Amino acid sequence: MSEKERILVTAALPYANGPLHVGHAIGAYIPADVYARYQRAKGNDIIFICGTDEHGTPIAVTAEQEGIKPQEVVDKYYKLIAKAFSDLGMSFDNFSRTSIKLHHKNSQDFFVQILKNGFIYKKTVERPYCPKCKKFLPDRYVKGTCPHCGSADERGDQCEKCGKQLEPHELKKPYCAICKTKPEQKGTEHWFFKLSAFEEKLKEWVEKNDHWPANARNFALGWIKEGLEDRAITRDLAWGVKVPVEGAEGKVLYVWFDAPIGYISATIEWAQKIKKPDEWKKYWKEECKIVHFLGKDNIPFHTIIWPAMLLAHGKYNLPWQIASNEYLTLEGKKMSTSRKWVLWLQDCIDAFGPDAVRYYLLSISPETSDSDFSLSDFEGRVNSELIGTFGNFINRALTFIQNKNNSIVPEHGEYDNEDRELIKAIENAPEEIGSLIEKNKLVAALGKLLALAQKGNQYFQSREPWKKENKTTLFLCTNLCRTLAILAFPFLPHSSEKIWRILNIPGSVADQPWESAGKLAIKPGHKIGKVEALYKKIEHEQIKVFEQKFLTKREEQKMIKPEDFKRIDLRVGEITDVRDHPRADKLYILKVDLGELGERQLVAGIKRNYKRDALVGKKIIMVVNLKPKEIYGEKSEGMLLAADENGKAILLIPRSAVGIGSKINLGVKVG
Repeated sequence: MSEKERILVTAALPYANGPLHVGHAIGAYIPADVYARYQRAKGNDIIFICGTDEHGTPIAVTAEQEGIKPQEVVDKYYKLIAKAFSDLGMSFDNFSRTSIKLHHKNSQDFFVQILKNGFIYKKTVERPYCPKCKKFLPDRYVKGTCPHCGSADERGDQCEKCGKQLEPHELKKPYCAICKTKPEQKGTEHWFFKLSAFEEKLKEWVEKNDHWPANARNFALGWIKEGLEDRAITRDLAWGVKVPVEGAEGKVLYVWFDAPIGYISATIEWAQKIKKPDEWKKYWKEECKIVHFLGKDNIPFHTIIWPAMLLAHGKYNLPWQIASNEYLTLEGKKMSTSRKWVLWLQDCIDAFGPDAVRYYLLSISPETSDSDFSLSDFEGRVNSELIGTFGNFINRALTFIQNKNNSIVPEHGEYDNEDRELIKAIENAPEEIGSLIEKNKLVAALGKLLALAQKGNQYFQSREPWKKENKTTLFLCTNLCRTLAILAFPFLPHSSEKIWRILNIPGSVADQPWESAGKLAIKPGHKIGKVEALYKKIEHEQIKVFEQKFLTKREEQKMIKPEDFKRIDLRVGEITDVRDHPRADKLYILKVDLGELGERQLVAGIKRNYKRDALVGKKIIMVVNLKPKEIYGEKSEGMLLAADENGKAILLIPRSAVGIGSKINLGVKVG
């Protein structure tokens, strides 16, 4: 991007009917925060807007189920969500909510303008009506079987399994989510948005946006190809933005009509808060790049419906970028709050600290395909990468200066080739990492940051300043710490500020220009502050306690049914080679001969119970029809069977006469 661009960053408004989980955090919010922090450091005119989505059936259903008012629900969860974001270090310029009066009026004005422009009409339609509750059942008030994929127990607005957008009357075998009664179809009046009128304009617009991620662009073009249909934008519901026309009593605007308007409302509120009431127009009505960060499930709304609404209104900018991620699963299963298989963001922050959570989620960010949150992988990556590489260099270099040079940065001597190579890496890092952030390639950008820290570790080790006085090494390492603090700030804001304090540099790292990270700005004679460790190692026992406390549904979710045993392919294998896992102290990497099936690699946590030499040549029983999985960067192509005796792993060993590759049959009746 060129200098001093005007950018508006938004993150999809989270529903205020429950706390945030880790999938929410990496789906939209952490990537948006990284991007916003980077753009501020670049000196661009940028604001970062978000807020809670507080209308619609999710709120109303939660209120009915809990026996409280919808306002009580949103007040409760607004506070919880805002706290989680604050603790995580989100740098919103305004975090609003759609229940405020400003948003209600803004949404109603938006509706009226589109109505005047001829893109809204009224018609009578058949909709589900619960005779027991005596009311129409919009969206999540209805549950049933998805008409597209056949998944049971799906909601009336979207199928969790196939992702298709639904209308409640489309569900097969429907039932009322409140009382379980089968609804009947009954006529009711609703207002419809002429989405079909924008099919050609949207197709042309999406095709031009070749800088969008593939999942957003392909989804939008695919939906357009199927043919866009007009959509009802009102609901029979008491909770929400009232429809501002005569004859619409008891009806509100459909939540996904008013929610994206919340971006505009939040920007207007921001302008009012800074005492510049017209400042919002610079971002919505003048030249500005609007970047929407969102998860996969929000792609259709932001690439089709919302742009069509903006076109119908005619007085606002269209989005410039759709930064969309895929899904994050949890221990191999899709996260679902309704099915109670989630890992809450606040619990993770409280247990491990915000930057450990940010680091791990960014390192596995589902940018182009689904990724999985694994507590064992979390433990390994945080300990070996964030602490063992990044934190280790900062602590090692600055502790040495503190203890061996009275905390004073020394004069440097003549640079040799190794010194010049490090200086070049420092100079090039802002452009290398920044260009990746620009493209929302945050996994790669974080990898570059970690590689720079590792280069510092290698340089410090190679120069061996503890053996011979080397003032140049200390000078360059101190400056590399400053570079890392600035470049890590978008990713690890709490760590960066801590490094800045240790370096004893005036001001905040947040105020440093991005390009300044490439300079050797700390001069000889500067005195650093007291050095303290950035992080505390995550102990395995801590992970086990956390897992037992916050994933109590795990065993229930993973319980094997009797019929599942028929699918397990157990074979006899022989261990031919054993080596230590390079990134995990308690794991071995095994090579296992399976006869005709060939050789497989296993990653196994049996190091504390078995010596390496005792395993080579040993026969084991192995599950061979599991999907390969990476464990701390090493492929594991199956699972060995072991018993647990008071926490000690005891391998299950077949009789010596059983041949390698032989199949083990479960449930065979003998005699």
